[in-house]
Amino acid sequence: MRGEAHMESGPSSSSPVSMRGLRVMMLTAYPAAGGPLPKLSPLVLDGLRRCGCDVVVEGWGTHTSGRESLTAKVLGRGADLARVLCHVRRWRPEVLYVATAHNRRSLLRDVPLAAALCRRGPPLVLHLHGSECDALGTRGHSVFTRLSLWLMRRAAAVLVLSHEEQAQWRRFCPDVRFEVVVNPFALAPVALHGPRARGAIVREPVLLIVARLMRPKGVFELLDALRIVRRTRPCRLVMAGAGPDGDALAKRAAALGIEGAVDMLGYATEPALASAYARADIFVLPTYYDEGFPLSVMEAMASGLPIVTTRIRGCADHLVPDVNAVFVPPRDPQAVAAAVERLLDDDDLRLRMGRANAAKVADFAPEAVMPRYAEILKSVAAGHGRPQGTSARTVT
Repeated sequence: MRGEAHMESGPSSSSPVSMRGLRVMMLTAYPAAGGPLPKLSPLVLDGLRRCGCDVVVEGWGTHTSGRESLTAKVLGRGADLARVLCHVRRWRPEVLYVATAHNRRSLLRDVPLAAALCRRGPPLVLHLHGSECDALGTRGHSVFTRLSLWLMRRAAAVLVLSHEEQAQWRRFCPDVRFEVVVNPFALAPVALHGPRARGAIVREPVLLIVARLMRPKGVFELLDALRIVRRTRPCRLVMAGAGPDGDALAKRAAALGIEGAVDMLGYATEPALASAYARADIFVLPTYYDEGFPLSVMEAMASGLPIVTTRIRGCADHLVPDVNAVFVPPRDPQAVAAAVERLLDDDDLRLRMGRANAAKVADFAPEAVMPRYAEILKSVAAGHGRPQGTSARTVT
């Protein structure tokens, strides 16, 4: 990632907050890693620069979207750590901002980084794009819990994507600064046209899910719900995404006798992803995964789609029942089917929800959310929130 053109430009000439010259090193996912971070990182980078920060970027985490061997992981993460520490010594940032997640894999790379910077590095800001904080303090997770709490207490601030996560973390780390932020989103809302602008469906209805194909995303429950819906009406499901349960989902669809009604697109990028949103009538994500506020939900909102999802984390913060989404309990195919049927039967509700969602995405625009990031980083650089015993000195 180093050496790319976007790394070397200086701060913007206009600054909505007084941030000129704040030196921020940003660690984030490699572009080839896939998932939401490669889409979000350029928006964060540009937003911080527009707020007057001087930002450089280093790759951090998985190098590719495919499976990595254990040797590649060890060598790759070790090389990343050495490169980052070298860059810190040379460039001397005032804040180290790390876009990461909280799970077992991320701890193996983030704990060594925090240990290396603990006494003589810049203050550390962790941005958790999802966290397994539900597992803290539970049976069989004692090592995971101790490592997690150690890491959080070495951070000057921890950014999370929902008030639910903030409350959970504060129960375990009341002395740590947890701040709720919103991911920036820059996709312009689509203009509804044709039958969809009137709330009508003139063909076989299409349900869409855009997600990593893994059980906690509710993908198996969605297949079960599709079978229920198809008992009384035609309906198709488009699944955009790849993941460890892709083959199992195909077998499950065949076992349910609905394989002909399920289109599995695999990992979709533009323009295939935009086409999938444009063809869909309802976006469905019955997730119970440890995530913040899914990027795919924002994309569905910008596409003017009504949403069926679970009332967890960021979705609970930003979506209003029957205005932006129909909420369903996790792991409940019957409830998912009932929500889909309700939307299919109510043209007015689909239309009102789609319009409300297209308008709502303005709340996530970079110019609306990035000044808060900048203010948090500014306060961290000024020493507010730094854990006791750490120092502002850079690595030497």
